[in-house]
Amino acid sequence: MTIPPTNENASRLPHEEQRIVSELSTNSNEPDSFFAVSKMWYASWRKYVNTPLGGGAPRPGPIDNSDIIETDPYLGRPSLAKEKAYVLVTQLVWKTLLEWYSGGPPIPRTFIYLYLSDSRDNDGDDHNEVSDIRLPKEASIRELYDMVCAKTVVSLEKAHIRDYYDMRKGQFLDPLSNKSLEEVGLVTNQDILLEVDERGLAGLVNLGNTCYMNSAIQCLAHTPPIAEYFLRNYTHQGELAKAFGKLLTELWSSGTNYVVPSVFKTKVDNAAPQFTGHYQHDSHELLLALLTGLHQDSDIVNVFQGQCKSSLVCPVCGETANTYEPFTSLSLPLPSTPTRSISLLSCLDEYLAQEPLGPDNMWLCPQCKEQRQANKKLDLWKLPEILVFQLKRFKTSKYFVKKIDTFVDFPVDELDLSKYVEKGESCLYELYAVSNHDGGIGLGHYTAYAKMIDDDNEWYCYDDSLVSPVHESEIVSSAAYLLFYRKRVGSDMDLS
Repeated sequence: MTIPPTNENASRLPHEEQRIVSELSTNSNEPDSFFAVSKMWYASWRKYVNTPLGGGAPRPGPIDNSDIIETDPYLGRPSLAKEKAYVLVTQLVWKTLLEWYSGGPPIPRTFIYLYLSDSRDNDGDDHNEVSDIRLPKEASIRELYDMVCAKTVVSLEKAHIRDYYDMRKGQFLDPLSNKSLEEVGLVTNQDILLEVDERGLAGLVNLGNTCYMNSAIQCLAHTPPIAEYFLRNYTHQGELAKAFGKLLTELWSSGTNYVVPSVFKTKVDNAAPQFTGHYQHDSHELLLALLTGLHQDSDIVNVFQGQCKSSLVCPVCGETANTYEPFTSLSLPLPSTPTRSISLLSCLDEYLAQEPLGPDNMWLCPQCKEQRQANKKLDLWKLPEILVFQLKRFKTSKYFVKKIDTFVDFPVDELDLSKYVEKGESCLYELYAVSNHDGGIGLGHYTAYAKMIDDDNEWYCYDDSLVSPVHESEIVSSAAYLLFYRKRVGSDMDLS
């Protein structure tokens, strides 16, 4: 639609309108007061004022903002459409355009300027990098979160924004709130603080050769049923369980960089005196001792317990006797050749393989009534929710202990053990943590890899107090010592 120029409009050329609006925009003293104008209408006006003398685009009709108004489904009141549908002009420009063209309706937008500090940038001196946030005062807290998360590349689930007026930590702002910035008391030129939920990314200080303990603890801390139980249940009975629960709470506290496990180490020493002092020990031995100690106070460690069927077979008459033995981990043998690469399942095959008892360990066959050198065979009878494999890298002889650095290839996403269970049920596991041992016997060092218990499933390396992201392709290495697998959801849990 075009309108014929009045005498007043005819005396004002298009390029003069452009000059006047440009000057009003540049010299405005009201930086926080704006009006929204339909981008469609504004584009037609821009085309008109850029018309060369002597003809071109027609003069646009009255301002029509109807295409940029919609009803907010959350607030139940008219609001602006997405920003790409409109442009913002200063109050003086709006009044001028309205005087020239009439129309509307007027849509005022008063903006609040906020200074965003990111707590992750804090270098210890309470000074953070600050960035600017500009939003209409009518914008909701939900919209503030959306803008901050987009600007800082942080997921909404991990973002927490505080009122930071006068650089003092105030209340958290509710990310689901429909209240406006003005309604919650935010004013222009004030500070807000972003705190990012980084739970589960805390390291453990080495107390002096205690990396073996730190490695095992990190694997347990990232074991979903263990973490969930000890972080939700605060009524533990035993001293060791109380200390372990407190330690996990500290490790999973938001923003914690590292924890000093001195109190917990004391409780471990009391429960298992062989670990007294600050000497290097075995992470597998520590794991078993810790599970034994926690089992006295809680049944939660039953998630680690499986069962093997041990069969003795008479080589003469075939008589078989079965016994059932519980386990909390499976210790798999490794070949001594360091240059050879093998698969995890071949180690499991060797562990379960039939072998004759020694001549000094004869079995009285109930059928033959004679001492026989029976054949022993192991089978997996009941597999636990959490399955731990120990790769037996330390070979002990009469005179020395040898480290075996054989590379063992093991699956990360899917370990299928269905064929090893007699009843043949589906039995799938996925890796979530690894205790690593690098180096030799005397100068070795333990670290851990663990996958975060959340939607992103990112892997991290825990090297005592240092925590850093690690790519999944680096998880499988010749340093792997303890493998922690969790049964997949939907896979049968009780195979007895």
